[in-house]
Amino acid sequence: MRALRIRVKPSPLTVAALAVTLASALGGCGGGGGPAADGPLSSASSLHGVIPNGSICVPGGRAQTFGDQQFTNFGHTTVVLDRVVLLRPHNQRLVGSYAVPGDLLVGAPGGWPPKNPGIPTWKNRRAVHGFRLVPGKTFNLVLGVAAVAAGRRATSQGMLVYYHDSAGTYVAKNYFGNIIAANTHTC
Repeated sequence: MRALRIRVKPSPLTVAALAVTLASALGGCGGGGGPAADGPLSSASSLHGVIPNGSICVPGGRAQTFGDQQFTNFGHTTVVLDRVVLLRPHNQRLVGSYAVPGDLLVGAPGGWPPKNPGIPTWKNRRAVHGFRLVPGKTFNLVLGVAAVAAGRRATSQGMLVYYHDSAGTYVAKNYFGNIIAANTHTC
């Protein structure tokens, strides 16, 4: 029995429809399905890449506050924060986070949560999830970080801030590390 061969010549309209379908399917993947890294929200260290010695070290023993990073909306629409995660944490976990409007830094005032870090905009702090930032404005991202195991040095290499605007979803990277010392006396 011989196989029957049929040669089909697709019409130009069929080829165009197939090309549009493939482009839409592949374009929707966004290079792996994740958020884009080139969105409107940025911080100083993300603009300049990895800062190898950029970090802050605090004594161990309890959850600590890290509020040394500012982010600015360089876009033309309001951005909405979705979440923040630590970048490559080692023996460290995130226990809380706030977005504090303005260009003043909370710094590292001690334990988490800070009671009164000494900046007037602290009263305007908001949870990261759902925080809205209009174009041209800045906020201080304040993290509460704790060591997973006592007596061990805890580190992260920065943070990732996931957010969205009317055009899409993004991730802003910040490479300023957080270190909690192995004991309560030394960094």
